[in-house]
Amino acid sequence: MSNKPYNKANAEQILNSLDGIHRAQPKPYFYTRLMAKLDKQKNGWEKVAGFISNPVFAIAVIALFLIINIAILFNSSSNATSSSQEESSLAVENDYGLSVPSIYDINPDQSDIAQK
Repeated sequence: MSNKPYNKANAEQILNSLDGIHRAQPKPYFYTRLMAKLDKQKNGWEKVAGFISNPVFAIAVIALFLIINIAILFNSSSNATSSSQEESSLAVENDYGLSVPSIYDINPDQSDIAQK
């Protein structure tokens, strides 16, 4: 800050210097040139993000996801029925003691002795 005393004439001169001021104007087509430069500077990731955000791409990905899930569901349901039938038959055998091993099943060496 200056230590000069307040001078009314100096203040009037400063205020009068602002009379001819007007708003700054850019050169013609400034916005168009600016947007062209920004578009030119787009890197690969921005292009990929622009493609992924495309609604057609999003719908295609969702459709592919649903088709894969339906295929897995039908494939696993056919395998699950056969394995669930096997598991249920094993459960019945275990519950009712139908698969009780004999002494000969446990120790095959004794089966040779019993046959002699």
